[in-house]
Amino acid sequence: MKKTVLILALLTLLMAAAGVAAAGNDSGFMAGLKAYNTKNYSVAIKHFREYTKTKPDPKAYYLLGYAFYMQGKLTEADEYFHQAFLIDPQFSLEKVGLIKKIS
Repeated sequence: MKKTVLILALLTLLMAAAGVAAAGNDSGFMAGLKAYNTKNYSVAIKHFREYTKTKPDPKAYYLLGYAFYMQGKLTEADEYFHQAFLIDPQFSLEKVGLIKKIS
């Protein structure tokens, strides 16, 4: 009985730690998105780069590309657009819900 309780307690702690780590990752993306939306592209780049180190997400790569594009750094922008499409060849901002389709 004691072993079962101990195992359940350890599993609960591991799941909680995993949840905190996942929430931390999403907060990095959200910080990058907030910076991007306020046209603070250098801060957005910092956040999205950190985010993509732990989670290769086409949304983050695409937004990294646009942040570089908005700074006039076209070579870097192209590199990150390419990364987004390597992960998901059908990627679009509309597909992932970042923009709505205009009819």
